[in-house]
Amino acid sequence: MDAHTRNRGVFTSVWAGTEGKVRPVRIYAIANQKGGVGKTADTVNLSAALSARGRNVLALDWDPQGHLTEALGIEPAEDATLAKALLGKWSGELGELVRRTAGGLFVIPTSDEMFLLETDLHALRMREWILSKFLDNLVGVFDDVVIDCPPSLGLLNDNALVAARRRKDDEGPQGRIVIPVQAEDSSLRALRLFLRQVATLQEELKIELDIAGLVVNMYDGRKGRIATSTLEAFEKHPLDLLAVFKDKKEVREAWRLRTTVFEHAPESETTEGFRALVGRLDPELAVVA
Repeated sequence: MDAHTRNRGVFTSVWAGTEGKVRPVRIYAIANQKGGVGKTADTVNLSAALSARGRNVLALDWDPQGHLTEALGIEPAEDATLAKALLGKWSGELGELVRRTAGGLFVIPTSDEMFLLETDLHALRMREWILSKFLDNLVGVFDDVVIDCPPSLGLLNDNALVAARRRKDDEGPQGRIVIPVQAEDSSLRALRLFLRQVATLQEELKIELDIAGLVVNMYDGRKGRIATSTLEAFEKHPLDLLAVFKDKKEVREAWRLRTTVFEHAPESETTEGFRALVGRLDPELAVVA
């Protein structure tokens, strides 16, 4: 039995219909080294939007702070953890690492070991490729993996970006990077630093990273010229502007309720925005009016 068949079998009790199918995996890294720009909200709700289009989605909490785990009301992992699996300290079944929310999302939560994982990875060979090798095992299990990246320019972020690299059609999962930003000057500066990191990784590791574009979060034009002028700068940026999400109460309410905007406010402007975002990222999944 090959690895793909074995891993599909892990989920037969919670996900029917995978046998006999090899699904192309798409990996989305939701990344920006700046904190507070809405990475976790984008990860949660993009995952929900993909799931609503019939995709089988894994949301991965790659941030030691564990905001994704918190946002979905999941307890941090203790025994079977991703950090242990990546370091070779745990070798159980893949299904033991994964939780499932009431809304149907599969999630790999954070754990206390995540705070030490970056230091531990430095001792390993090909340390930037560790997460990518793990996610290769998910071919045939999930359609999409959405990674909530940490707010840093360190090795954890490098791993997520490498996992989301562009590959040849026959080389496994295809990846894209989505960059959440806010309409403020500090986001423009942070974007320049992040793009420098992307360029450095591509040059040093001889890989190609596909940046899908920018997502502006918590936009409020009433904040004045700083907000509006920064949005104008993002609109003129060479990267695509994928979506602009206003500062809406349903996002904060969904977070407090430990759910997604799709479950909390299915008819809201924000929910429609995430449906449209899925179509921007994958035209085959666009909702036809």
